[in-house]
Amino acid sequence: MKKFSIITVCLNEGEAIRDTCESIVTQTNRDFEWIVIDGGSTDGTLEILREYEDSIDCLISEQDSGIYNAMNKGAAKASGHYLIFMNGGDRFACSDALLFASQAQGAQMLYGDVYLGDQSGDVETYPDVVESGYMLRKMIPHQTTFYERATFEAVGGYDESFKIAGDYDLYVRLFELEGITHQHIPHPIAIFDLEGVSNSKDFRQLRKRENHRIRKQYFKNYRYSMKCLRQEIRNFIGRQ
Repeated sequence: MKKFSIITVCLNEGEAIRDTCESIVTQTNRDFEWIVIDGGSTDGTLEILREYEDSIDCLISEQDSGIYNAMNKGAAKASGHYLIFMNGGDRFACSDALLFASQAQGAQMLYGDVYLGDQSGDVETYPDVVESGYMLRKMIPHQTTFYERATFEAVGGYDESFKIAGDYDLYVRLFELEGITHQHIPHPIAIFDLEGVSNSKDFRQLRKRENHRIRKQYFKNYRYSMKCLRQEIRNFIGRQ
């Protein structure tokens, strides 16, 4: 069994997929398999991916019902002890990222820090211990997270009813419901794209609605807060 399964989900990422591929194939720790789930790209993404076919263990190109359907599909093909989702446009922070992760002790989740924007950007750091309620205020990017595959499968993976907040929902379930063991890796593991979909103004209202749905379900103190009430009103007005 490989230590890591790197899963890359992409759709028409021709301008960014090469950077993702290079950050994977240049890893000094080679104890990984690489699974690519392409959504049926038509912009040259597949042609670039085929340049790396000697390093890719599984390449599937077909339509899917959304990003979390594709990510679950990739996880179902994985056999490594840990899963990490390094999607089209995502990049490891350095060639030793997997080496740092391999030195961590066995926990159900490993997570490192991230560069914001690029290697010259600020470093966003995360706590050694994620206390109950942390996820009500903060989020850890999937690009820097290694999920124990058995744990990921046990909780059912990503909830595919979400369009943008499936990562957040998974973290909340793992920390708040499952109380998983976790270990912080004190190194930047990935680069967080400040221009990504999760930060897009076009998706801001959708993100707020989906985050609200998650917080309302799992955080009792949120359900009785003014913030919750305000979002309920926004949602109601938006349906009119």
